Amino acid sequence: MADLLFDVRHINSSGIGTYIRMQLPHLGEILPRNGLKLAILADVDSTPHVAANTEVVVARPANAPMYSLDEQRVWDTALKQCRPRAIWLPQYPYPFPLLKPANRDIAAFVTVHDTIQLLPPEISDQNWAKRAYARTMFTIDAHRCRAIFTPSEATADALRQVARCAPIVSPIPVGDDWFADVDPALSPVQGRYLLYVGNVKRHKNLPMLLQSFADVADSIPHKLVIAGGGESLRTLDERVQQVATGLGDRVVLAGRLEFQALRALVAGAELLVMPSLCEGAGLPPLEAMASRTAVLASSIPAVRETCGDGADYFDPTDSAGLAALLRKYCGDDAARADLAARGWSYVTRRQAEAPFTAAVDTIVAELRT
Repeated sequence: MADLLFDVRHINSSGIGTYIRMQLPHLGEILPRNGLKLAILADVDSTPHVAANTEVVVARPANAPMYSLDEQRVWDTALKQCRPRAIWLPQYPYPFPLLKPANRDIAAFVTVHDTIQLLPPEISDQNWAKRAYARTMFTIDAHRCRAIFTPSEATADALRQVARCAPIVSPIPVGDDWFADVDPALSPVQGRYLLYVGNVKRHKNLPMLLQSFADVADSIPHKLVIAGGGESLRTLDERVQQVATGLGDRVVLAGRLEFQALRALVAGAELLVMPSLCEGAGLPPLEAMASRTAVLASSIPAVRETCGDGADYFDPTDSAGLAALLRKYCGDDAARADLAARGWSYVTRRQAEAPFTAAVDTIVAELRT
């Protein structure tokens, strides 16, 4: 019988996948050191490499969508097969099979990355039913989970307003690969460019970035590169498509990239811009700082908390304010170099000081009692 079942089915996703990939090695090291057995719940086509003493529970049905009834069936089957003492879900839906009498002694741990699902539709793109579902799940988590983890104090504060709980803040570190040297030739884009990395959901506020870039495009030589979600850009928002089309080849839709290409793309950018209206934390700016790339970020609580004094900030509702910063840093090499140096100093300090192991340490302590 495993002591902990860790759900890694979404290891190849962007945000949650990064979180899983950062936590898994630490779990694999710390649990056996404390005499505890780890099991992972994985889809057969995306099972990560794990130590021989880690049990792999194959998800059935395979590739169940997040938030679906099939996902609940996956958990039901896994709990019957594995019989763990505890389960850790790196996303907020609660496993209803834990309500069965046979499973009520299984402790649940959950990570809530953000509460964007509760925001108005113009930001979250969620209808009333999806917002009600999220609110219900957050409330159930608060009442039934042994602990709830969040990547930032800002997300913890937002969650406290929804449900009576005391989240444990466990920030996400930057992967070591981001600090390594990189071959510039691996970048799919050469020359001078600004960069956006992330998906193209509404809360990412991509239309504002495109508008700000359009306002300065005649005065700077840079291109704007959009990486991570370019393939869906055309269908997301008419405003995005209209501005991007008007800028022609000044906007490059890089789409999803292999890691080494993305790593080189980030390192080669003169600025990385994160214009989000809402975030749970925000890793792309930290990854840019680790790559010695200067960062401009929206002045929202989670991003300010995550990026500290390593970025320069703008109001995400003020396209003119962002345009002014683009002009400043695209035209002043010394100012841009200073900002990049600030970012490097900050992210290296954060790597040494932040309580990245808080979630795993909490689970181990609970399992040892």
